[in-house]
Amino acid sequence: MKTWHPASVLLAWASLMILAQLARGPWCGGLGLVLLGCMLAWAPARGRRLLRRVRVLLVVLFVLFVFFTPGEALLPWLGSLGPTREGLELAALHGMRLVMAVSLVALLLEHCSETRLVRGLVALARPLAPLGLSPERLGVRMLLVLRYVETPPPGGWRQLLTEHDHFPDLQLVLDKAPWGLHDFVLMALALLGLGLGLIV
Repeated sequence: MKTWHPASVLLAWASLMILAQLARGPWCGGLGLVLLGCMLAWAPARGRRLLRRVRVLLVVLFVLFVFFTPGEALLPWLGSLGPTREGLELAALHGMRLVMAVSLVALLLEHCSETRLVRGLVALARPLAPLGLSPERLGVRMLLVLRYVETPPPGGWRQLLTEHDHFPDLQLVLDKAPWGLHDFVLMALALLGLGLGLIV
């Protein structure tokens, strides 16, 4: 059974995330339904939990776009206080983009452990080492963020600004994951899809 290198998975995921934010019209709706279906099939519990966390943001997006975007009034008798057709279209577009982002995050976190995520990030950051960026330090910071999301310290994020060690058992051990031909094919397809998405 093939094991995907975490760097190729992260690159493909990032390409899908960018394409999801660039999609418009029928492409946005179609891709959104596909990603939402994948989330409900392969990461239902985590996906529903993340959607509940952004429900207020979805409502705010809907209200702001529908009622504060100039355009053709859907309810003329309400005058300037009513919703507009253009606002409804923008609300649907940005709401679907948010749902797609949540779906992709849920799928990634469900099927990729924190160690694999950090390993992939470190591998992708290695070409930037000559510029002064430390891939290992970036990996440690990413691991801290993931640990904080799962088990926040007492007192919330403000406690992270103090000198205390909130994760005394934090260890970063990254063994080298093997690369395969299928990883390079996946990365090439991801970059090709991203390039086509940027052009179209």
